[in-house]
Amino acid sequence: MEGRTPRLSMGRKIFYAIVIIVAFPIVYFFLARDMRFFKVPSNSMEPTILVADYLMTMSVDAYTRGDIVVVRDPEGNGYLVKRIVALSGDIIEVRGGAVFLDGSYVSEPYRYEPIDYTLSRYRVREGEIFVLGDNSNWSVDSHDWTAGDEDEARTPGGIPAELIVGKVHYIYLPFSRMGKLNSYPLRTIANG
Repeated sequence: MEGRTPRLSMGRKIFYAIVIIVAFPIVYFFLARDMRFFKVPSNSMEPTILVADYLMTMSVDAYTRGDIVVVRDPEGNGYLVKRIVALSGDIIEVRGGAVFLDGSYVSEPYRYEPIDYTLSRYRVREGEIFVLGDNSNWSVDSHDWTAGDEDEARTPGGIPAELIVGKVHYIYLPFSRMGKLNSYPLRTIANG
């Protein structure tokens, strides 16, 4: 019997095939798409996302206004979930309880109360994004963080786009809220 290689039974071949078939998408999502999981600690995204929701994020090729993303806290306190409201080059302003992009009102039906602060016109710098919580009155976000170099005047502003961990695609717990989380495309009234 020397020199013979053991043969795999049909059952073992099927088992290995199933392992490969199941492992491939898992490896793809974890490595190529940087799939990550987070638990929401605050009410800053209510009513869209609630305290104790569990989220699944993945990286995407391009982020757009309206995408809900997890970002690294620019103040170094872990991770935050926010909505992108402006991209590089956009001029954002908050007045009269509403967000304005490039001077035009932005429809945000996911807010259940008007914003109670004002934000002077701010042009988002190259390589930055401007994020707000859907529950902006109770959210620490771009209206609180400062932009600019130490030599310049520091104003509320965007954060580096490289702080984005991924786009929120899915709420997976609690079971009563389980489902895909779609972005709401932010459009100004002028752009329809």
